[in-house]
Amino acid sequence: MLRTFQEHNIRATELLNGPWDFLKDPSNVGVQEKWYERFPQASHSMYVPSCWNNELNMYDYEGVAWYRKMIRIEDNQHVRLIFHAVLGHADVYLDGRHLGYHFGGYTPFEFVLHSLPKGDHEVIVRTDSTLDRLTIPTEHVDWFHYGGIIRPVELQCIPDLYIEKMKVDYELNEANAEVCIQVSIKSLSQIEMTTALTLFEGNLEFHSEQVRVDAGETVNCMVKLQWNDVRLWNVGRPELYTIQAKINFDDKVERIGFRQIETKDHRILINGLPVYLKGVNRHEEHPEWGFAFPPKLMHKDLDIIRELGCNTVRGSHYPQSPYWLDLLDENGILFWSEIPVWGAFLPNETVKEELFQMRALSMLEEMVRLHYHHPSVIFWSVHNEIDSRTQDAYKMTERLVSSLRQLDTSRLITFATMYPLEDILLPLFDVIGINKYYGWYEGDVDGFKDMLKLFHERAESMGCADKPVLMTEFGGAGIFGDVGWEPRLFSEDYQAKIVSEALAIFRDDPKIGGTYVWQFADIRGDLKSNSTYFRDRARSFNNKGLVNEYRRPKQSFREVQRIYHSWTE
Repeated sequence: MLRTFQEHNIRATELLNGPWDFLKDPSNVGVQEKWYERFPQASHSMYVPSCWNNELNMYDYEGVAWYRKMIRIEDNQHVRLIFHAVLGHADVYLDGRHLGYHFGGYTPFEFVLHSLPKGDHEVIVRTDSTLDRLTIPTEHVDWFHYGGIIRPVELQCIPDLYIEKMKVDYELNEANAEVCIQVSIKSLSQIEMTTALTLFEGNLEFHSEQVRVDAGETVNCMVKLQWNDVRLWNVGRPELYTIQAKINFDDKVERIGFRQIETKDHRILINGLPVYLKGVNRHEEHPEWGFAFPPKLMHKDLDIIRELGCNTVRGSHYPQSPYWLDLLDENGILFWSEIPVWGAFLPNETVKEELFQMRALSMLEEMVRLHYHHPSVIFWSVHNEIDSRTQDAYKMTERLVSSLRQLDTSRLITFATMYPLEDILLPLFDVIGINKYYGWYEGDVDGFKDMLKLFHERAESMGCADKPVLMTEFGGAGIFGDVGWEPRLFSEDYQAKIVSEALAIFRDDPKIGGTYVWQFADIRGDLKSNSTYFRDRARSFNNKGLVNEYRRPKQSFREVQRIYHSWTE
């Protein structure tokens, strides 16, 4: 499933999930040998969606691979082909013709095919999961780097007039909402056409009009309404509205929640009330499925996170599945969404590169487009742990933040810094995140006290004294089942000790507005025998999870559960 609800009730859609022909291309000869025209016979089957690194003898493979799928069209038909996420570089071909290229990994891209003839057609995808100094993430990244088509591929049959997109905005005044709905109707016809546009909330029709669209053109319809006494979406008390736009032979469904986000007195306010954030960082990763995370496991993750006592999740470190966001919407849990600019080893020379910045800007735009209607999303984050002490970082960040403010003014813009006492980016953001690992990578847990005292003084000197500060990463590794009589490194006991002591320090600080424990579950690390990076990752895993990779709880889970359930605003 793509979503927890149907996005189309009229439009014919089909998921192309299942076996695709697959072939590695370690020597990168496929383009030269024109595999997109004649796919090699020496291929084998690969299920889509999946990560190839979860298959036998492909654990370490990073590079080029090709996919092939035959599709059948019963009548001459306009087709919309959507790839909901392909890791890295992706080139798509149809019947030997190059449709286009996309770079990214966690957001959809699509192709609209005008009047595709009846019959069988061959879809070929060339993917490349190689990381380098200008990819996002770059070549040294603290999570396992998978490859593959990780989310579904969707085939939609669309009529001559179809709904290209729908966007719902609103302004709240207490429980009264000024609602603005924009519907883009696109023509693939060679003649002028007229259609009825009807809007529904649930089963209730609230607007109807006739729309004329010239041949090959797009008409943007804007409907403004006043809705009074709306039910507000809130933390732990979700209220959702389903909006459907319908034309003669097509439709589009979106789901929204009405809520207002503000900051005041070092706190995040939802609908005017302060919320102390109790969260975890979650990678959408599992050792058997990689990033091709099944919806069934999302439900289990959500149940565990609710059991933990969380009211928020940080999406580390990339846009996560819309299905996961739907679940958070339905359960009133807040979400931090970010792009994979992970910077602990990001060279300053890379930050200055135009290609790197353009890729980051594109990822921000695609993230906002993907998650725009989810009420759970209250933060857009531009990067994590880059060297935020340099003027080059300032210039790039200023550019990213400016772009975000043009894309969306309804949410808070943030980042996570690993240099809280030297960071020069603080004034650019609405909310500041701090990543520090006292008790693990440096000193003991009490180091947080002096660091925070100095940080608050620095923030005040920079004019940022009133901004909410969140502890976005802290913790330590604990190997599941390693317990003893007293705490020691890598034991469950030591992990539980430093996490619980850190949480007590943060809760005693009135200028801290919330915490995100690193991390929810153990994940694969990016360890290579020929690399010096991440050699401290026992079992080849980042073992800082409150549960292990198979979602079995550690002592730290019980401690955080006890603490989070005891906290009230």
